Amino acid sequence: MALHKPLGRMTQTSAALRTRLLWQLDRLFPPDPTARMAADEQTEHEVLKASGSMGRYLNALHRTDVDVLDFGCGWGGETLWLAERVRSVAGVDVEAHSVEQARNALAASGRTNCRFERSVDGRLPFPDASFDAVFSTDVFEHVMDLDQAFHEIFRVLRPGGRLLSRFGPLFRSPQGYHLYWVCQVPWAHLLFGLEPMLALRHARSGGEPFEARDWGDMGLNGKRAADFLRAMRHAGFEMTRAEIVPVRGLTRLARLPVVGDLVIFGIDCDLRRPA
Repeated sequence: MALHKPLGRMTQTSAALRTRLLWQLDRLFPPDPTARMAADEQTEHEVLKASGSMGRYLNALHRTDVDVLDFGCGWGGETLWLAERVRSVAGVDVEAHSVEQARNALAASGRTNCRFERSVDGRLPFPDASFDAVFSTDVFEHVMDLDQAFHEIFRVLRPGGRLLSRFGPLFRSPQGYHLYWVCQVPWAHLLFGLEPMLALRHARSGGEPFEARDWGDMGLNGKRAADFLRAMRHAGFEMTRAEIVPVRGLTRLARLPVVGDLVIFGIDCDLRRPA
């Protein structure tokens, strides 16, 4: 039910009960308030973690004379880290405020081999065969049209080019709701639903206005691991590596049908456009 519509008495009672239960569990799993950052703090945070994400992808390439696309660049920190180590890099994101922050950070850095662009409709604003590699971290779980995304990445890669990515948590995993500063209760979104989560968010943001009708409005696509793998293959990629990343090493459980999705954190992949 959309949040802007009046709730029936039974629905209101149910939501209130679920919210109270969530608050009780919340005492056992306190949130991480440091996970909520201002835009400039996000950029700095991304720079600090880039050696473990972008550095890993770059090491896998075994070369630095490359043109790279950072797909889902966010606030630009990881992209700027890459700019110091590759021939050229471009960052692309759907969020206008993120791209604006990234461009401000770029201007302050003085780098000339880096740029940031916005994708308004899911299409990438670059010509065919523009990049040797596409890097992406913790982005695909937010992409609504997976087929379009992987086809577009395939298009802008040069023959033999690679997509390297590790992403998660997926929607059905314990923290698949991506609100670490609001809640850390495992599977809270599946157990209690959207309304109690929004109530908790409202309380922890100091009453900051925020509305969402469904999880899609929260930027979560709700896809299963199998959906991502299918879209990768359908785009035409060679699957050099496409590994399920289980929660806390629960590999055997993650392989089970249906229930496995509850313990799959994400996917680690190395995809290649055929030469």
